[in-house]
Amino acid sequence: MGCRHQGLGRKSHVTNTVARRPLGKSGLTVPIIGFGASRIVDAPGEMPTATVHAALAAGMNHVDTAPFYGFGESERRAGRALVTAPGSFTLSTKVGRLVRPGNDGALTTVFDYSFDGAHRSLEESLARLGRDRVDMLILHDVSRRWHGDATDAVFDQALAGAYRALIRWREEGVVKAIGIGINDCAIALRALVEADFDFIMLAGRTTLLDQEGFAKVLPECAKKSVGVIAAAPFNSGILARGAQAGGLFFSQPAPPEILERTRRIEVVCARHAIALQAAALQLPMRHPAMSCVLAGYRSPQEVAENLGHATLTIPAALWDELRAEGLLAEYVD
Repeated sequence: MGCRHQGLGRKSHVTNTVARRPLGKSGLTVPIIGFGASRIVDAPGEMPTATVHAALAAGMNHVDTAPFYGFGESERRAGRALVTAPGSFTLSTKVGRLVRPGNDGALTTVFDYSFDGAHRSLEESLARLGRDRVDMLILHDVSRRWHGDATDAVFDQALAGAYRALIRWREEGVVKAIGIGINDCAIALRALVEADFDFIMLAGRTTLLDQEGFAKVLPECAKKSVGVIAAAPFNSGILARGAQAGGLFFSQPAPPEILERTRRIEVVCARHAIALQAAALQLPMRHPAMSCVLAGYRSPQEVAENLGHATLTIPAALWDELRAEGLLAEYVD
């Protein structure tokens, strides 16, 4: 599962060359826009395979999945698509949850951050993927959204358990890079001090609507040469669809203040004839610590649209106006 090195450079249209950046000190490079496989579980028929193939053919050749997505179905569908994938790619999945039958017999996931749990998780993921290895392995969702006041204690447990497995696998060459995937800046900062991850996958915190990661996490990652993957650049959808009633922000209905902020951002984007989605995708790309921006896809059309947004030239005046309007913090450059 090697990774082709493709030249840096911004284009004004979709091409099969996507800019690449180093993933921290791991020795891997990744495309600046990656393929999140969470949404292919919603795609019908052969659409998941067509979607993965469209992304890889265009140079969006890092694929990320997890047991949590569709209770293993994302891994199964990604695995089937990758059997006949065009070109080379890197692949990541996650540990920290196990797919198990619930009390009603339906599949669910249970948290398990133990050393043995990590082993079970990887074995089961490889079986679903139909592969003998992945390139990158990620400790998943040690955050307050899922663990509340117990989050710091859960992180301690993960460091004593699953993290030891990740370190061993990296030392043995089973995986090339290890990371932590969270939407919690406080845990990200703890991870940067207390662990030796190659990268942080930070969800929803380097966006037009939530810029906390720019202030706290990205500067520390830059100092330590730790890569950053920005997941959820659309904050669960509102920055993809705009300020519409029922829009989601961090997987919940967007509150009035978020809808209003989104409307104001849309007005600025419209003045510069730039789609909201393009600004949302490209904002995290502007930071030198950013390795990859990861969104989810369920059709080749979505792949083409986001590649167009990601490679569009955005005038500096748009960012300047967002800052002047108080919509972009001074520390976001």
